[in-house]
Amino acid sequence: MPSQIRPAPRHIAAKQRLCGFLAMTLTLASPLTAADTTAQTDSSLQDRQAIAANVSHFALRDQGDWAGLRNLFSADGQIAVSWYRGSIDGFIAASQKMAEDPGTQSKHWIGTPRIRLCGERAISETDVMIMARSQVASVEVDVTSYARFFDQFQRDSDGQWRVLQRTAIYEKDRIDPVSPSLLFSLIYPFAGFDDYPPAYRHLAAGLERKGFTLAEPIIVTHSPAETELRTAAAQWAGC
Repeated sequence: MPSQIRPAPRHIAAKQRLCGFLAMTLTLASPLTAADTTAQTDSSLQDRQAIAANVSHFALRDQGDWAGLRNLFSADGQIAVSWYRGSIDGFIAASQKMAEDPGTQSKHWIGTPRIRLCGERAISETDVMIMARSQVASVEVDVTSYARFFDQFQRDSDGQWRVLQRTAIYEKDRIDPVSPSLLFSLIYPFAGFDDYPPAYRHLAAGLERKGFTLAEPIIVTHSPAETELRTAAAQWAGC
């Protein structure tokens, strides 16, 4: 009498069915998942490139391209720096007036932004240097301010990423005579730099010598104000 084929134990049969189901699922799903992932990656890269380009184009201010500068900000865009706090339109008007003074020379070095995408909103932070030429008494000096642009971006209705709010966070600065000067070392202790916070004392002194009023509050690194700014921005962005 031929021997009967014994069925596989129940737990082995169940395991075989599960393996077959998973294999079929992966076969059907893998191409679609890979395509979706590639599309998401490409979209994210394009968004980051657009935001980075926007940040770098703030240098248009140094070149007097006011229309180009305006296009970097949303319709109700705001900006807060050491000497101005308010709408981007007011900032451009004040910058135009500043540029009319041949004795006021400044330039911005702009680093690579660190970007966090949150859907149609984003947070960007960029190291910057503000370089300005000024005078202390009769000595020509260069002031270098180290700061960060903390930006809240949004995608506008035309699909373009623009700045909704830019806030400068100041870290430190320095002042150097353009030419070697014994006189400068004698003048420096009496120039009143100690009247200002260390994070922007030389920049602030130069601005006030030029007749500008500091736009308080000015945010400095590692301050409670910086923490509040970051917390509010994260809540606004939603991620």
